[in-house]
Amino acid sequence: MRRFLSLLALSTLSFSAAEVAIPNTKVSYQVTQDPITDRNTSSIYLDENSSDTYVEFLCSKGVPVFYLHTASLLLTQDEYDQDKIPALAYRVDSQQVRVVPAALLEESEDPEDETHLRSLAVTDKNDALLLNAFRNAQTRVALRVTRSGGRELTYTFPVKGFAQALKAVKNCK
Repeated sequence: MRRFLSLLALSTLSFSAAEVAIPNTKVSYQVTQDPITDRNTSSIYLDENSSDTYVEFLCSKGVPVFYLHTASLLLTQDEYDQDKIPALAYRVDSQQVRVVPAALLEESEDPEDETHLRSLAVTDKNDALLLNAFRNAQTRVALRVTRSGGRELTYTFPVKGFAQALKAVKNCK
């Protein structure tokens, strides 16, 4: 299953405010609204501790939709074409590790754009699961992507400021 994400289209269709960084955290948000439907199209961003990787919760039809955007390639174009989706696991604070079904993003029409190879979403019903993981965490959420051949990438996202950002985007309502 592939989830559609077109940040360019969203940005051209939304009234937008500047991105707001929550002081002393790795969390920021941007409040946006569709100019035709008045739907909330805001985003919350959580930066990873040590890389150019971030989690985004994008407001879509009244609910936050989860995306992981990484600096590293998560799969090759051949793996993408064969729908070989990397495994995605998460851990809230020191709780038990859980696995969640990942989903691929739709490929851009721009052949130079590798977003679909560097990003993952989750299946629709799991957006709420990950939202609750980030909302209920006391300090951090760790995500592990297991790529083809068992190669793992692990990212840690501090959650301080997440509740404030969620409130600022009106819980995506």
